[in-house]
Amino acid sequence: MRRKRILTVLLALTLAFIWGNSLLSREVSGAISDSVMELMNRRAEMLGLGSDYFTYMADIDGDGTPEPTSRTVRKAAHVIEFAVLGALLWLRLEGKRRSRLKTVLQGVLAAAADETIQLFSHRGSRAADVLIDSAGVLLGLGIVWAAAALRRRGAGEN
Repeated sequence: MRRKRILTVLLALTLAFIWGNSLLSREVSGAISDSVMELMNRRAEMLGLGSDYFTYMADIDGDGTPEPTSRTVRKAAHVIEFAVLGALLWLRLEGKRRSRLKTVLQGVLAAAADETIQLFSHRGSRAADVLIDSAGVLLGLGIVWAAAALRRRGAGEN
């Protein structure tokens, strides 16, 4: 029972983090993503990968000239945060076989809610982002499922 409470609190905190970030304005969210991109680019340069390794170029303002954007970093962040959500959902639902579908459906619902929340912060909403977030849920589910299978295998269970 204590485990379920802890997982429920972690789920609530994860959703608060995800949805809280979606309430940030385009400018604030972009500035955070750009800061992370710059940090990652500095690390990439130290590894010899180039100073713009994580920079995505796009014509943001429509003037015909591509500008650097942290789109790659933002999409990766979504995959990671929704992977955490998927893992927590799976663990909270006790990893039963029938829970896989429930985990995916709840994750997709959370992703759809996330995109809806972004409408209120004037950032826009995209169906493609729901798919990216859902892929993160599947990744988290897969990692926890595989780890549990390896643990059972190591313990000699079927």
